[in-house]
Amino acid sequence: MTIDLTQIIMAVLTLIFGILARYVIPKIKASASLNQMELIRAAVKAAVYGVEMLYKSKPGQEKKQMVIELLHKQGYIVDIDHVEDQMNILIEAFVKELNIEQQEHQNE
Repeated sequence: MTIDLTQIIMAVLTLIFGILARYVIPKIKASASLNQMELIRAAVKAAVYGVEMLYKSKPGQEKKQMVIELLHKQGYIVDIDHVEDQMNILIEAFVKELNIEQQEHQNE
């Protein structure tokens, strides 16, 4: 008497892949998204600080445009027409952070 294990193996594999698809893959994607966000934050911060260092005397809107162009050259997309755009928010946040740091240094 031989037992055909094909159906049992297929059921076990289906169960394993179902568990992977339901629990493991979303966690991997979330982790990758966090890593990507950290890379984006680092790129925006470097662009903001770099442009500020090099072009202190230029108006803020012109410096922001330089940051956006620099980010575009690196492959990032910034939609300045939408205030909710994450990149735009990051740019503004790092400009604010930089301004606070500069004020602290002036007060010392």
